[in-house]
Formats: sequence, structure tokens, C-alpha cells
Amino acid sequence: MPQYLLPLLDRWYSFLPWLLVAFVIWRRHGARVALAVLIGGWAIAFLAEWGSVSGPGIPFGVYHYRLAGLRHDWLVFGVPLFDSLSFTWLAYSAYVVLGALGARGPARIVLGALLMVGLDVVVDPVALRGAHWFLGSIYRYPPGTGVWFGVSALNYAGWFAVGLLLQVWLRIWLGETRPGRSLSLGLCWILLAAVFLQGTVLALLLGVGMAAAAAAGVILLCLLAARGLMDAEAAPTGLLIVACALSSEASAARAALPLRWERSRTAWGIRWHSPGAPVEIWVTGMGQAAAARASHAVPPAAAVVVAGIAGGCAAGWELGMVGVAERVLSPAGAWIRLVGEANQSILLSGVGRPCCLASVAEIADGPEQRLALLSQGAELVEMETAAWIESLGPSVVGLRVVLDTPAEPLGEAGALLRLGGRGPSPLLLMRLLLRQPGAVPSLLAVGRRQQVAARALTEALRKALNLLHAGGEPSSAAERGEAAGIG
Repeated sequence: MPQYLLPLLDRWYSFLPWLLVAFVIWRRHGARVALAVLIGGWAIAFLAEWGSVSGPGIPFGVYHYRLAGLRHDWLVFGVPLFDSLSFTWLAYSAYVVLGALGARGPARIVLGALLMVGLDVVVDPVALRGAHWFLGSIYRYPPGTGVWFGVSALNYAGWFAVGLLLQVWLRIWLGETRPGRSLSLGLCWILLAAVFLQGTVLALLLGVGMAAAAAAGVILLCLLAARGLMDAEAAPTGLLIVACALSSEASAARAALPLRWERSRTAWGIRWHSPGAPVEIWVTGMGQAAAARASHAVPPAAAVVVAGIAGGCAAGWELGMVGVAERVLSPAGAWIRLVGEANQSILLSGVGRPCCLASVAEIADGPEQRLALLSQGAELVEMETAAWIESLGPSVVGLRVVLDTPAEPLGEAGALLRLGGRGPSPLLLMRLLLRQPGAVPSLLAVGRRQQVAARALTEALRKALNLLHAGGEPSSAAERGEAAGIG
């Protein structure tokens, strides 16, 4: 192996976890979020280390790296790369584990920073004695500054400050992601446990076992506090989420209930909520991958209605007709029956016609694609419901309104939509108009049809949402308001 690649082998315990976490974030949240988390996290950690070893000693206090112990490492302005990279995967692991246990909002950020400090309570005393194990003697504190087995007190204040910044950075990009049992959660538990166990074993061998005991106490308090927050969480008993792919669909959903809606941006899209009302509207972006990212953020016990427009495949489905899915065809070609009580209640109430819904992975606007889906038994086609079923099970509700049919396809308008988008692309629209000015009449016609479909979606959701909250069809406007939690 070339000499310049030796750090990958020597410091595998830092680079390998970083690569695994990078892969997990990319798979769960996409490349853009992964790059932002990883680059931003490294920058926060690097600036903190550089400010301590080369600047005014902020935030970790003054300490110095021993260049002789780092001759095989990659250095960035005097800071070893493996060390600054470790902060990011430690912060991500803490964020995911505490979120899974129940911590949310500011409590999750503070507990995440404290958990990182707890790990450093044993990691730094052991690292300071690196000459006695495979780390090597890589840094030192000025004489007389160590108060905890040779480690400066400012070091822990700095860890807490940097931990807070990293947890806030993760919150910005990942939102309140709260994974259930998953590969990413298991990986994060393993990484945290490995760091603690390695530090504990070395601390006992090096005669600083008290550092391991103190670290165990801090870490246990953080985990118990997060678990206590889950037990005390008044969260969303009875919460109903209307999941829409497009902003226009979400607008129609908001019109279904007379609430004061507030908008917030999340890692997976846009969240509309109204204080005190047990209904939220999520705008996830178009396609299976976008829906899957959002589905991981659904709180426990929440009900989900996947709502929006669809394309017709079978005869008898015209513009504005409402379909409620009985069965859903996954992109893999398997039919799944929706068996949730909410779905059955809506079907029995006559909100829409029962339908067989194809949930595809690629845009299926052409007549050949629609015929192929029809041959498999599909009556309507869309692109999100299967991802929600895969994550949450067949208890979701699929409610769709017909926008286009084989006789009246989207045409040029269909080319303006892209996977992951929340509406037509302005850039693609401009390009289309420059190349085909004659497409304006067909675009306007699709716009008029969209208005018809939006009104039908609003009315269908008004009936469906009030039915789900009231347990039956409300008989008056006042009853509908009370059923939605807005009376």
C-alpha cells in the first residue's frame, strides 16, 4: 500500500465509522443532506480543534499535538484529520440513539451534547496515555492545567459547546427523525457502545478506572432522561398526518379544514401544522424515495392518509373522480391489501370509489405504460403509497383524485415534474416555453383540469378527515369543526 494511504489502516477505528455513518445518512436522507451533515460537521470540529491548538485556546483550552506521533497521519493546518472526523459520527450516533429513546427538540440537543461529554470523560484520559497503547503519544496539555487525570477542565466545557453546535447542525438537516428498529439505529448503538467499552477496558488497564465509572454515570443519566421523555411525551395521541407529494396537493388539503396553518421546513420536506389541532399536512416531494424519507419521521401511533392526484388507467375513471385504495401494487409487482380500520371506514362511508392503485417508481404517463399497469389490474397510478406501506404497514389510507387519463394525458406538463420535486420545475418550464411556445394552450388546459382535481381533493379530504376524527360522518359544520379539533 502506498505510504500516503497508511492512515486509513492505522486509524481505521475513526475512518470506518465515518464511512458507515456517511452511507447511512446518504441512504436515509439523500446525497445533499449527507454532504451537508458531513462537511458541516467536520468544519465545526476542525475549527474548534484548530482554535485550541493554533489559536487562543478556544473552546477546548490550550493543548498541543506532538508532530512526532502524527508523522503517518493526514494533517490539516496541524490538526489530524481522523480526530476531527470522529466528532461527526459520534454526534450523529448520539442524535439518533437519543431520538429513538424519546428525546425531542431542545432536550434532544442538550442530551446529545452531554452524551458526547460523557464519552470524552473516559476517552480523553485514555488518549492522553496513548503512548501505552496503539494510539501513540499524539498530544499534551501545558503543565499544571490538567484537573481530571491530566485533562484540562476547559476541554469538557469545549466538548459541550461543540456538541451543542453539532447537535443543532444535525437537527437542521435531519429534523426530528426518530427511527424505529433499523440498520442505522443498530449501527449507532454499536458505535457508542464500542467507544465506551474500548475506553473502559483501556482505563482499567492504565489505572484510571474512575474515569470509566464517571463516564458510565453521565451516559446512563442521558439515556434514562431520554427514555423518561418518551414516557412523559404527550405526543401525538390521535395525530393524523396527510401526506402529499406536491405543494398543490397540500394546498388542497389545507383548504379542507378551516385552521390557521403554520409552515416549517424539515429534512424530508415541508410540514404544515396548526397549534392545538391533531392534524398535520406533510409535503414530501414526488416519488418512492422522497416518501420513504418522510415515513421514517412519523411519530408512533400516528395515522397516515396518503393523498393527492393520480392518473387513470382503466375506463370509467374521469377527471375529478375520487379513488380510495383497496389494494396497492408495489414497484416490485406485489399486490398489498390495505386493512386498516381507517381505510375501511372511509371505503364504507362512500368518500370515493374503491380502487386498485398502482404505486410506481418511475413516471408512467405514456399510453403503453398505462396499458401495462391495466393488464396487472391497476385502475389508478401514482408514486408514493407503496413507500408508506413498506415503512408503516398496510394500515395507511390511500386517497387519490384523477387528474389525467389515457384519453387526456398530461402531455408536455408531465415533463415538468421530476422525482423528489414538490411541483413543476421553473427551469424546465422556461426551457419548454423557449423551445415550444405552442405548448402554452395545453399547459393552460392542464392547469384548469388541476383546479377541478384540487376542488375534488379538498372535498374528499374534508369528508375523510372529519370522518376519521369523529368516528362517523358529521352532520353539520359545527360537528365537523369539533371533530377536527378546531371547535
